[in-house]
Amino acid sequence: MKIIFDPDIPEELKEDIKALVEEEVQEEACPECGCKEIYVALMEGVLDAKCYDCGHSFAEIEMEEE
Repeated sequence: MKIIFDPDIPEELKEDIKALVEEEVQEEACPECGCKEIYVALMEGVLDAKCYDCGHSFAEIEMEEE
């Protein structure tokens, strides 16, 4: 799957987030619509990975700030 990052996610976090999302999301495509793109946003300490097309939620991961 292709991962598309929200523009508000800092560049230095993208590689770590990508690895985390790849570990959490095991599907090759969205079970709802078949899309192969995930949109990742970070909101209030929660990393949200959703289908880029239909919004199906793959994972919500609570992030700790260092």
